[in-house]
Amino acid sequence: MRRFLAYLFLPSTFFLLLLLFHIFSYQVPSFPLLLRSSQPHNTYASRSDVERMMTLLHGQIQHNLVAGQLPLDPIGKKVWKPWKDDPPGSPCLLYQNRLGAGVDPVRLVSFPCSGNTWFRYLVESATGIFTGSVYNDKHLYEGGYIGELEDPENGKTLLQKTHAFTYTIEQYLSDFKKRYSNNELFHPAILLIRNPARAIISFYKFTVSESHTEQIDEKHFHSKKFHSLFNIWLAHWESLVLDRLLGSRAPVYVVYYEELVASPQHTLRQVFTFLGSPVDEGRMRCLENHLEGKFKRGSSKHIDPYTPEEKNYINVATNKVNLTLQMLGYPPLPTYPDVM
Repeated sequence: MRRFLAYLFLPSTFFLLLLLFHIFSYQVPSFPLLLRSSQPHNTYASRSDVERMMTLLHGQIQHNLVAGQLPLDPIGKKVWKPWKDDPPGSPCLLYQNRLGAGVDPVRLVSFPCSGNTWFRYLVESATGIFTGSVYNDKHLYEGGYIGELEDPENGKTLLQKTHAFTYTIEQYLSDFKKRYSNNELFHPAILLIRNPARAIISFYKFTVSESHTEQIDEKHFHSKKFHSLFNIWLAHWESLVLDRLLGSRAPVYVVYYEELVASPQHTLRQVFTFLGSPVDEGRMRCLENHLEGKFKRGSSKHIDPYTPEEKNYINVATNKVNLTLQMLGYPPLPTYPDVM
């Protein structure tokens, strides 16, 4: 338990206190400025520093469009038809997804199993350009995510999935240097946030089943292993969000998974405004009838494996994240009725 408390409170509390002093007293060094500046540590943040930070975070991506569209790979050998199983005569059969060309990298940042694969399906289907990843999941590649194996820096994918670690979560939390190296805070990002109580359950299903879609027996959640991993995973959920919000040196757009589920079309249109991507109304009409995607885990009965103490820790983490989001000008987290 002591180890968990250290994971949960120390890194994020430091950043939160820094932000509070930054905004309300302007008497501590600006954290983003310290990351990208060699100024002496006795240089204090002014109101204009805070304004610049807010302007940076809420900026938009400016892609170079070709004839009003995002540029496509001229070779065009790698294609995928997202709605190839539609009946003959369907206008959706005409659409195919391709690699881009010279597209500026934008990271899709999330805790594992927060809906990032489904979100990628929605973005790819609506834009016609593949998304990528800092990982190499061949199962996703074989399922139509053709950008999965592309170099995330080669300009051929519209978004690149990352969970901000390429090793174990424990190492991420304990190694400051690797943590910020893997966060890639110099890239613009879409930060996809899901209720940690639900995300941790989904991640455990993935860990046990090694599948993006399969369910597992409820007995697995009554094990010491689950409750031990909960301690580490909740700390990572919190740190991943706060690290991105407080340390980013590029625009960050926040998407709440629960709002994406409730209103995917509306959420996507807002995302495309941030990305500087034009909206293809024909694709959006097709997507309206094909929202599920191939790798979205099916629904199952509600599982509540958490102890009262664990629910309290979830409340601490979500409250801390919620406060930080609102102080930085983002909408508050959705209400999480199962824990809040």
